[in-house]
Amino acid sequence: MGMELTEKEKMYLDDISRELITRKAKKEQVLFIKQQLLEHIEESRLHGIDPFDDLETPAEFVTEYCELNEVQFVSPQKASFPKSYYFIGLFSFTVTYLLSQLILTMCLTQTFSPAYQHTNFNYNLLYSISDNLWWNSMLISISLISAAAITSLTVLSIYRKGKFIS
Repeated sequence: MGMELTEKEKMYLDDISRELITRKAKKEQVLFIKQQLLEHIEESRLHGIDPFDDLETPAEFVTEYCELNEVQFVSPQKASFPKSYYFIGLFSFTVTYLLSQLILTMCLTQTFSPAYQHTNFNYNLLYSISDNLWWNSMLISISLISAAAITSLTVLSIYRKGKFIS
């Protein structure tokens, strides 16, 4: 169809195309709907009728068109992250945190020293490896950050290997 379109008609067709694209319509579906609109515009001109008399807004038009023609646009499926990666990540995070706490305890505190004898101190590898609260907080922070970084790298490398294999 080689007909001239007015600015209003061009804008309406562009809005319809944009609306269809946001709803994940296929290119063929967009072209088909635009073709039908062009036929409607041409027919309205032949009968001397304003083509926008019976057209709604672009969003309403697309919604109604989909309902009447029972069209469902295919949306691309999101890439799913397998559950096994969550378990690997949790395991990696826990082991890395505990190892980091153990290494920091052995290197930076006197807790494992045979000469260290505070009877009222309750040692716990998870949260209490020193007498000082600020020192515990700093060591825990270092362990948490290390565990998060190493876990992220581990899961990312496993995910990439798995992605290339499948």
